[in-house]
Amino acid sequence: LSLRSLTGLHLCDVRITKDELACLLHNSFALEQLKLKRCLKIISLKISRMMQRLSYLEVFECNRLQAIESDAQHLSSFTFVGHHHVRISLGQALQLKRLDIECRAAFCYARAELPSSAPNLETLFVHSRREMVSIPMMPSKFSLLKHLSVDLVAGKFPRTYDYCSVISFFDASPSLETFYLNVSWTSLQQPSIFADDPSDLRQMPEHRHNKLKRVTIVGFSSAKSLVELACHILVNTTSLEYITLDTTEGHCLSRCSVNKFGECFPIGRDIILESRKALLAIRTYIEGAVPSKVKLTVVEPCSRCHVV
Repeated sequence: LSLRSLTGLHLCDVRITKDELACLLHNSFALEQLKLKRCLKIISLKISRMMQRLSYLEVFECNRLQAIESDAQHLSSFTFVGHHHVRISLGQALQLKRLDIECRAAFCYARAELPSSAPNLETLFVHSRREMVSIPMMPSKFSLLKHLSVDLVAGKFPRTYDYCSVISFFDASPSLETFYLNVSWTSLQQPSIFADDPSDLRQMPEHRHNKLKRVTIVGFSSAKSLVELACHILVNTTSLEYITLDTTEGHCLSRCSVNKFGECFPIGRDIILESRKALLAIRTYIEGAVPSKVKLTVVEPCSRCHVV
């Protein structure tokens, strides 16, 4: 079977084995895009160096997959979504500019492994379904990373999880311009800053972030390490222009003032109550640290629709 002129291959819910896929790809030298979705018989995926034109690779919920090995030197965009961690080897993916990864411990994996395997990343999306350990500071760098999005909203996170772990990414990314953090639901499990002695608020080691301009935190709560993270960003980011703290778990996108139903998306009572504590934490610890040149936007529940 000759597939020398094939430029795109999308397999969805196909019962194809790794050997059958390897045979299919063997002569697909013109392939530019490869998408595999829910191909449940694939155990491993190997992309040959001969696939010189492959620029886009997407692997979505191939749940028996154990390893991905790519030697495609011109791969520029890679998306992986899975329920469990998969061994990923990208060789020296010097052309890889955008990576989107969702699996267990994705945050820890991205910080530990990607600086060496994908050193020229510019945009990184991390969706972690479970993080059991906080990330320490590491010497490796993302020299060109400009846009970082971290989603920690699903799965299980220990009560001791430290949101200040993301500072390790800041320190590793001297070119970072935008940072988006979504901690909806998980931050509700964390100890509130009002449960401890306020004098115990940590002062993080000084790490100047000279390019970061926009920061958004969705699911902002009174969790102590989340408040400490916001304070660290305000104190150490000389280039900051905008910071948004959303206490509504992201439900602000469906406000009564903008949707056709004239009513906000419903929010649980626990979220509304925690939002009140988050607003108090912002007034107490954060507003006073906001430089005059920085615009602080605080998103809170609707006073008309979200009443306990």
